[in-house]
Amino acid sequence: MAGAAALLFASCSGSKEEVDPSRDPDNYVTMNITPDKTTVLRNPLCGWVLYAGLGNDLSDFWTRYDSMESSVGPVDVTSYATTLLIRTTWAQLNPEEGVYVWQDGCNTVYAQRYKSLIAEARKRNMRVGFGYAIDSRDKHEFCSPLYIRDKGAKGYETQTGSMKVWTPYPDDPVFQRCYEKFVHDFAQEINDPDHYEFVHGVGIGKWGEYHSCIYSTGDETPKKPVFEWVTSLFAKEFRIPIFINYHRSIGSTSDGVNPDSEDMVQSAVDKGFGIGSGAFGMKTYYGTWEKNIAAKYRYIVPIIAEGGWVKASHGDAPMRWESEKYKDWADVRKGEFDMAREARANMMDFRYNDNVTVSETWSWFNEAYDLMEQFIKDGNYRLYPAKVVLPKELSSGQQSEITHKWANVGYAYCPTNFRPFVDKYKVAFALLDPSNEKVVKMFYDESAQPHEWTKGSPKQYSFTVKPDGAPAGKYVWAVGIVDDASADKKIGIFTSAKGEYTSGGWLKLSEVVVK
Repeated sequence: MAGAAALLFASCSGSKEEVDPSRDPDNYVTMNITPDKTTVLRNPLCGWVLYAGLGNDLSDFWTRYDSMESSVGPVDVTSYATTLLIRTTWAQLNPEEGVYVWQDGCNTVYAQRYKSLIAEARKRNMRVGFGYAIDSRDKHEFCSPLYIRDKGAKGYETQTGSMKVWTPYPDDPVFQRCYEKFVHDFAQEINDPDHYEFVHGVGIGKWGEYHSCIYSTGDETPKKPVFEWVTSLFAKEFRIPIFINYHRSIGSTSDGVNPDSEDMVQSAVDKGFGIGSGAFGMKTYYGTWEKNIAAKYRYIVPIIAEGGWVKASHGDAPMRWESEKYKDWADVRKGEFDMAREARANMMDFRYNDNVTVSETWSWFNEAYDLMEQFIKDGNYRLYPAKVVLPKELSSGQQSEITHKWANVGYAYCPTNFRPFVDKYKVAFALLDPSNEKVVKMFYDESAQPHEWTKGSPKQYSFTVKPDGAPAGKYVWAVGIVDDASADKKIGIFTSAKGEYTSGGWLKLSEVVVK
């Protein structure tokens, strides 16, 4: 173990003088630990999200992104992105009643793409998120399956180019019964937090963003009842994180700030939703109201930031519009980055396009690489034990004290207070067998709460441990944030410290003897 300890102490300094004078200084070691600000950490709700659309030709999707040109040379985009977002529609996921793309017997082109994306994401150690629409406006396809119309659901037709499409009214009872069945079955398929990250949005409204809604009554009378119904449905069915778009006219039939919107966002948050917006970087549409909402829920729920300006469809609008005044697309990326930082966003987006060179992913890597990398360094949360004071010896039946200070170098917070994560992630110290690095005994400090560690505000804790049950001998102290809901109590949130880690993600600290 001497070699391993030397490697670790290259980034940690021990100092007997810093030991609490009430302790025996000869039996304690103090370690001041240096943060790692560069490693991409595949943590829950943390980092860059790579987009893929089931409606796109994805035959060379991974080939393009496994080696894409950037301003620093060829890069593997999935080495930077931690999550794959599948953008889709209800009709693509559920083409016929009782038929779903994830089923073995379903072999539509969307099913083939879906299964391939899931499999390839897992090979790359990426979780998968979903965003989908049920509103067909502006689309060249039906976003809701037509079997619901055959069952009697009422809706309306709109024209997209030469294509006439149909959308159900969100207050229609037949639609709601069919949608409840779909949401239930979809949740049963993806309620696995080890592999699935989140569902962003509830599908309703233009582009699935829950605005510009059309109801059967022709007015907004059904707005609040529909919102309560669909948010309650999602809260009941999903165990993985769910997000609502914090739009200034949420559920409304018209644009502009609606006085009901803030209370509706609060209602969703009370049910366990996080919040997200698809307008980051858009000065025209992401303004005072949106910034106030983000500030209101800062460190209360996680925030997903999606850029609003899209190269392929918006052209030079960000530079041409008087309300935007961007210089170029690199400046647009900076606008998104600055707004995401102000909001303390947990995640940002790498948008896909069939023409890679006009995709937002390409833009980030070629026109704003430094900002893309900066978000990894200190945009998403990065937690580490800044200081630990550990006993060198433990005696059976006797208590010994551990003191530990934690810090977050990221602007975003770690949302362990978020409904899906409550009581799931716990700070633990472990005695490792030095021969195989397996945990022999683990000690939780229940008072240490990662969501309290915000940038510039480290938190310190002390607790006592007994080594009862651990055979006498030499061990290695290690620390980590454990997924207490997992059967094997594995590391659930990877820490960001310079030092030696086990293959399972425990940060090794120092030797200890149990007597």
